[in-house]
Amino acid sequence: MQKRWYELSPDVCIVISRIEMAQDMDRTRYAKKILEELYHIGYKPNEKIYRQRLASYEMRRWYDNNRTLFMAFEYLKDAEEDMQKSVANNVLRFIRSEQAA
Repeated sequence: MQKRWYELSPDVCIVISRIEMAQDMDRTRYAKKILEELYHIGYKPNEKIYRQRLASYEMRRWYDNNRTLFMAFEYLKDAEEDMQKSVANNVLRFIRSEQAA
């Protein structure tokens, strides 16, 4: 059985799972945190590719219902493995800090 892109790294898989179980409002906040972390780490998206993905945007997966989440996951999916891990760890700390408050 072929694994999903986020199942290839345990750190990313945990974060995606936490986001999937979150409420819609929290999902958007976590997606924005992913985008912020990607920006801070130096990730540069290929704008042409993302415009094409948005143009052919279909709601097939649970995260496709939220455009912010869709783009955050698309960027994260395309980031290098070390970037994915760093972003996942930072977002997981963010989620845990919110739940502890």
